[in-house]
Amino acid sequence: MLGESLARQFSGAGYEVAGLRRADCDLADGDAVAQAIAALTERHGPVDTLLYNAGHLAIAPFLELEAGALRECLEAGPVGAAHCALAVLPGMLAVGRGNLLFTGATASLRGSARFAAMAAGKFGLRGLVQSLAREFQPQGIHVAHVVLDGMLSGSAAASRYAAAEAPVMAPDGVAANFMWLAQQARTAWTQELDLRTASEKF
Repeated sequence: MLGESLARQFSGAGYEVAGLRRADCDLADGDAVAQAIAALTERHGPVDTLLYNAGHLAIAPFLELEAGALRECLEAGPVGAAHCALAVLPGMLAVGRGNLLFTGATASLRGSARFAAMAAGKFGLRGLVQSLAREFQPQGIHVAHVVLDGMLSGSAAASRYAAAEAPVMAPDGVAANFMWLAQQARTAWTQELDLRTASEKF
């Protein structure tokens, strides 16, 4: 899916790619995130570009949300993103450059029925990113939020709604846009980018 496409895109452009999987690191635990990123930095060097692509899909009527669904969406959204940013920003600030790129969703822009938990997480992430951009872009750190307004091919959402024959986004195409953001000149930085298929209604 998108993580694999991002890895191929960036490694193909000469980046040394290292990743953290949520299965191996509790994003809600700031110390664990800091230790995991410190270990990666020790092996691969300072982080130049953080690609934050975590998320949690929770779909249910509000009164039927499973216990912990809201917490999991918040942990995958603003909580985990903040912990990762805290871990990499000191190194970026020391050299006066870097990229913090975060993946959003349709739920970043509007809350829909049955998507309350996901919208809370994605809205929170978007707000965090806007604040980070305003604080750290003057110090040379490019901070951007990418709204994926649609389903990614191979994603859990695409599998769930396969019968609807809705158009899906190609992960390689999305990854190419992340690369474009990472390589932008600081005289013309994008803070938020909306991506969708040509047939997606918006």
